[in-house]
Amino acid sequence: MPHAAPLSPLCSFGHIASYAELLDAFNGQESAVLPFRMGRLTAHLRSDVYIRAHLSDVERSAAWCGGWLDCVTVLAEAGLPVGDAGTETHLRLARGDSRAAGRRLAHAPTAHMHWSRLRTPLPTLEQHRRAARAGEPFDRLRVPLREALRQAMTTCLEYAQSARMIAAIDASGRCSDEDVAHAIAAAPRRVERALRELDAITPELEVALATLRSGHHF
Repeated sequence: MPHAAPLSPLCSFGHIASYAELLDAFNGQESAVLPFRMGRLTAHLRSDVYIRAHLSDVERSAAWCGGWLDCVTVLAEAGLPVGDAGTETHLRLARGDSRAAGRRLAHAPTAHMHWSRLRTPLPTLEQHRRAARAGEPFDRLRVPLREALRQAMTTCLEYAQSARMIAAIDASGRCSDEDVAHAIAAAPRRVERALRELDAITPELEVALATLRSGHHF
């Protein structure tokens, strides 16, 4: 089996951080920031942005572009059935970000791009730090799974594939009914109509959708 890549100090920052973010996290103490910027486990990316040196090629593409891995790429990484749609790398970039457009051409010319706003807020840097301290680190290079599901159902999966995806998520437990309901509710209404025609909305999802739409918080 391949050995896991060694951990970098940047792993507790979601594998990527700017100098300004690091400095703010350590209350302006430059000496505390230095280990996060130097050494063989850290790479200087662009404009004082630092990444874990052992990122995969697709992670590095997202980092270079200033975006996130998205859609079927995130679903496939979670072991969910995306079929041929998963052969391309899918990235999310902020709509209207001209600098990201230029970086995309230089560093991810063959990637499938989604230029749209995030419907699920990304965790804050402090939330990443707390998760790392609790032994449950995650990264800032991927959109949340429910956001990836919404994007995939909206643009990149056929309705039958979306139905199979929801069934697979239910069987795997990779995403809660509440998260799947959020993804469905945030997608165009045509997606929900198609899922209902395919009997993909389980009783549990019906409850989650109804609760969500009633304005209750989970």
